[in-house]
Amino acid sequence: MTTSTGTDLAKRKVLPVDRVVRAVIVLALVALVAVLALAFRRDPQDIRTGTVGHPAPAFDLQRLDQPGRLRLADMRGKVVVVNFFASWCIPCKEEAPALVHAWERYRSSDVVLVGIAYQDTPEAAKAFHEQMGQTWPIAADDNGRTAISFGVFGVPETYFIGPDGVIAGRHIGPIDEQTLDNGIEVLRPK
Repeated sequence: MTTSTGTDLAKRKVLPVDRVVRAVIVLALVALVAVLALAFRRDPQDIRTGTVGHPAPAFDLQRLDQPGRLRLADMRGKVVVVNFFASWCIPCKEEAPALVHAWERYRSSDVVLVGIAYQDTPEAAKAFHEQMGQTWPIAADDNGRTAISFGVFGVPETYFIGPDGVIAGRHIGPIDEQTLDNGIEVLRPK
């Protein structure tokens, strides 16, 4: 009877099944690394939503800037820019000057800018709005249903709604003046 030693085992031939298993493991690891690399390199503004190209979800929310309700139905026939924001959102502070400048340019036209506070307290959202020098209508999305119906992933997010009530575009992250102007001008009647 012969016994195997460590040296004998090292000299043994690797079976074809062992090679296949090793190859499958290596390929699986390479595929996993490739998927993770693509996922983390993806542009966050490229996240698709099913709402663009469809009628904007109706909303009827309690206003924070003054007494009353903020209803999308009341803005029909105008270009509507809906900005989801929060007082705790640092990028929301970054985009505030661009929104203020756009509002100053378009406020007396057929364009309406509205803010919807996302996962925020009404008091904090109102204070943020005032602190940033914003004067457009804002409302509280207390239960988050409006954000969900629009397909919001996080704040800030801005949606462009045409006079026909259809969402024509969406911007994820802090928006700049040029993007705001482009989004608005494309939808304004010529």
